[in-house]
Amino acid sequence: MTFRELINEVLIRLREDTIATDWSGNINDSTTVTDYQKVIGSLINDSKRNIESYHDWLVLRETVDVTTVSGTRNYNLSSGQEIKIIDVINQTQGTHLVQVSRQYINSTKYPSSNSGEPSYYAFNGADSSNNLKVDLEPIPNTAQTISFDIVKPQAELATATTVLKIPEKPVILAAWARAISERGEDGGTQSSVVGFEMKEALNQAIILDSGNVRFEHDWFVN
Repeated sequence: MTFRELINEVLIRLREDTIATDWSGNINDSTTVTDYQKVIGSLINDSKRNIESYHDWLVLRETVDVTTVSGTRNYNLSSGQEIKIIDVINQTQGTHLVQVSRQYINSTKYPSSNSGEPSYYAFNGADSSNNLKVDLEPIPNTAQTISFDIVKPQAELATATTVLKIPEKPVILAAWARAISERGEDGGTQSSVVGFEMKEALNQAIILDSGNVRFEHDWFVN
């Protein structure tokens, strides 16, 4: 469902005029979208981000590959700062890297550093664009490909044709509930009903999505 369609779904529930055609560019710069319609767009983005945080949605997963350079410890993930790492694997060696603390990295860094095949990683700051950076330990001594499997929230919806990645029903209901509160109409039963329906829709969406990754929490002994 597109951003415009999401906004219209909420507007219909509020008995407000819908947006008839796609706007051009960012919604906040549009002169064809009313101020109230823009408010609903903001509430949808608030709801989207909140619901994204409840679960490691499959549609938000991606892989960031880092090519190591001999003698270089620190690497930029180029993925923003709001990410969760699911797994890290050395494609060249087929080994999984383990996350450790900064204290551990420092204990191996001073007074002298080891070099070899990376077995550990730890976060270490960010660049000027707020992309997180990681340190590898030992320091790579050859060119290898390290793959970071991450969960990354979708960028804020802004254009009319941008399609929402996560399940739409919880987002629509959550935005509707926020709109009811914004209008000062949350003292009646409607607000409670919408809130309950949103939780039910979210639970169902998580159950369905979790069913596709049910082996992630299984333990295997070789």
